Amino acid sequence: MPPTNYYGTGLEQGYWGLMIVTYPYISGLVAGSFVVATLSQLFGRKRLAPIAPLAAILSFALLLAAPLTIWGDARQPSRVYELLTRMHVPYSPMALFLLIWIAYVILMLVELYAVFRAGNAERAAWQSRSLKGKISSVLTLGVRDTSATSLRRDERIVRWTAGIGILLAFLFHGYIGFIFGSMKARALWSTPLMPVLFIVSAIVSGIALVQLVYLAVSKWYGWTIDREIVAELNAWLVGTILLDLYLDVVDLVTSGVRGYAPEETFEWFNRLYFHGPLIWTYFGLQLGIGIIIPLIALMTRRSRLSIVNSAIMAFFVLVGVYAMRWNVVAGGQMASKVTNDVVSYPIVGTGYDSVQTVVGVFAIALLLFLFFMWGAPWRTGVEQPSEGSGGSSGIASTAVPGASTVTEQEVQSTTQGIPLTPPLPGSNSPGTSNSFNRASNGEKELQSLYPSVTNTQTQRGRS
Repeated sequence: MPPTNYYGTGLEQGYWGLMIVTYPYISGLVAGSFVVATLSQLFGRKRLAPIAPLAAILSFALLLAAPLTIWGDARQPSRVYELLTRMHVPYSPMALFLLIWIAYVILMLVELYAVFRAGNAERAAWQSRSLKGKISSVLTLGVRDTSATSLRRDERIVRWTAGIGILLAFLFHGYIGFIFGSMKARALWSTPLMPVLFIVSAIVSGIALVQLVYLAVSKWYGWTIDREIVAELNAWLVGTILLDLYLDVVDLVTSGVRGYAPEETFEWFNRLYFHGPLIWTYFGLQLGIGIIIPLIALMTRRSRLSIVNSAIMAFFVLVGVYAMRWNVVAGGQMASKVTNDVVSYPIVGTGYDSVQTVVGVFAIALLLFLFFMWGAPWRTGVEQPSEGSGGSSGIASTAVPGASTVTEQEVQSTTQGIPLTPPLPGSNSPGTSNSFNRASNGEKELQSLYPSVTNTQTQRGRS
């Protein structure tokens, strides 16, 4: 017997509740934010490079929290280890999920190591006696070289892991849509569009989340928000929303129009989404707040540059995508198989598979994200002085505990091997011009790499 607060009464019950609604939502945020993290490397969108580390640690925090939804839904969560000890592959989708998840975690650990290695090396050198410095020293795995050669090696690792990670991200989230789409007994789930709908909506929600997090973090730290980054993210958001809208229209036509849909699919789609309990979550939240309003509000470049408008629309998109997950999971189970009645599907506030457990999962994801923000040197490139702060975000010098004060120029010359000071006007000192040209070229070359120690070095050199 299911728990007393489970969904449904009578002959049928909805066995997949809020935790299963939340699971594809969080896994979609994982895939979408990872896509944003790789845009600057795989697709040449260098404008988004400063927020790539932030998107990467956001994706990793959500990745670690994603299995908690499945674990919380399980009848026997203490037996989760049996997915590895028994031969379930390839027959069990959950066993496949666990293997994909483990591979994804390993790949992201490799990528995050390459992304933050140079920053960790710099922090270990400058803050050797602090807790962060000691943690960074361990995370470098003994590799503290920050030369151009080592940064290029890191960049190659990041590009390879990003390329493989995109495939894993689509597989990680697309297989959920495949599970729903392959269930022939559920008329509202059985559509080949389901995996594509899940993947596209995942990218939409990931972009919106990265936008919202970037704005919130910048506001919290008092940094100047780069409106070009905001506009770039909004442009990608509008493009993916248009694709999502197209797929929703196709799904609406092939499921809600009698001439194009199987009879059972049409009857239940019409009954639930046009005249039933899901009309408001489908037309009001999923299509209205999640798609139509953001499209209208972000059509012009001026609106895409607006910080307040961008934050509100990003939040609307996140609400709309969660409503889409609800409509899919709940709608498929509301269609009764033994009677003509709609299966009841109430929302439980506390207890098993309730709003309380969903909030708990998101709270754990938030704590993981805040911990990674504290420990990882992700600020390089995204940290900017607030307007009116009166100076550069860099500092003139840094005192290493237990050592003499080290100037920025000394650190720059030892870590990068190129001089910072440009030649004085009219100076004809031999080799000075060539040295400065080498510095400029080296700076431009290293700035094209995945966020590392480079931006911090150049900002300090200019301060």
